[in-house]
Parts: sequence; C-alpha cells; structure tokens
Amino acid sequence: MSQGQTPSTDPGLAARRLTCLRGERVVFADLDFTLTPGGALILVGPNGSGKSSLLRLLAGLSRPFSGALTWNGDDIAQDPDAHRARLRYAGHQDAVKPTLTALENLSVWAGLDGLNDPEDRAERALAALAMDHVADMPGRYLSAGQKKRVNLARLALAPARVAPLWLLDEPATALDRDSIDRLAGLIATHRRAGGLVILSTHSDLDVPDAITLNLADFGATADADEQEDEAAGVPA
Repeated sequence: MSQGQTPSTDPGLAARRLTCLRGERVVFADLDFTLTPGGALILVGPNGSGKSSLLRLLAGLSRPFSGALTWNGDDIAQDPDAHRARLRYAGHQDAVKPTLTALENLSVWAGLDGLNDPEDRAERALAALAMDHVADMPGRYLSAGQKKRVNLARLALAPARVAPLWLLDEPATALDRDSIDRLAGLIATHRRAGGLVILSTHSDLDVPDAITLNLADFGATADADEQEDEAAGVPA
C-alpha cells in the first residue's frame, strides 16, 4: 500500500489517509489504497477492525472523519448520486421483497437501475447463480442461502461499464461450495471486463491476484456496530 497525502489521478478507486470514527472510537486511521480497473481488494482483520465500516464508507453510506475517497481522481462526495450509480453493494442483509418472486425482485432492481429488458436480464442473472428453478417462488419461501443468491444475482444484471465497482461484505456466507464457485466466476468475469471488486470474506473464495488489506495494520480499535454484529454471529 502506497502512502500519500494527495488524491490519486490514476483511473479507479483510491483512499488517501482515510480515518473512520464510530462515536468517539477510532476504527482505523491513515488508511491508503489504490485499486485500478480489473483489480480486487480483499479486506482482512479481526472482528471490530473496521471491514464493514470501510465498505460502508466506500459505498457512500457514511462519511470518513478525514481523508479522501476518489474515483478517477475526483472526490466521490462531489457527486454522490453518480457514485451510487456506479457501484453495487451487497451487505449482510438481503434486499429480497417477500411478496415478490425471485424473478420479480431482480426485474424490479434492473428497472430501478434503468437497464433495458429487465425481465430478460433477471432470468440470465438467476441462471448465473443456478437459481432459475426458483424464479417463480415468492421471496418469503426462499431459504437463507437462496435469498443470498438472489441478492448476489443483482451483480449479474448490469455490465461492468455500467456498474464497475462491486462492494461485497462476506458474500460467501450461507452459500454452498457450488454457489461459492459460481460467485468466484462472476467476480472473475467482472474483473476481465474492467470491473473492480472489494470484499471481506472468511470463506475459501478464489480471487486470483487480489491485493490483501489488513485493517489491523491501520490502528483499528473496536467498532461498536461491528461488536454488535459479532455478538449476533455476523462477521465484521
């Protein structure tokens, strides 16, 4: 990880001297990284080190205490709507609506993203994660693993040129081996098309040539929200 005090002008996503606070707690400080098209960054560190907090910052869901987050050299805070449009964020909670079928859920997401042929895209996305057999099943009848796969199928809706940045918080949780391999295939395809992937994982998810960022190296202290996640059995 390179150190620097000015935003990067390189294409892609960069963090410079990023500091995150939760309440009065310093979660991490002076964190730097640069991720260029086709790259992958794996976040590691003990529970409470700030992996989920960093992903929320990168998604624009919270603001850093100090430092800069840039996309192609421009601070993401300058145009938060454009930043949200270029990313897909998959957190611990699924967004599957219980009254809609798996296919309808994905079709709605595709429509909200402004994609053409939303139902066709939804069908292909379900097939990518071997979920086409539950296309007509309402979300309330899906198992935890099936909901997870439907949620992850949203990644397959848009090409990398539309949504180049994937932010994945423990994406392999509740997945079987075949589903983990399919997810790895989606990630590889996205990267070959110039997409960027940042993920936290405790699972055996194959992401070749990924950069590893250990948040414990950045002076992390316990994050209250992630301590609550840990107590509930959710990885940080």
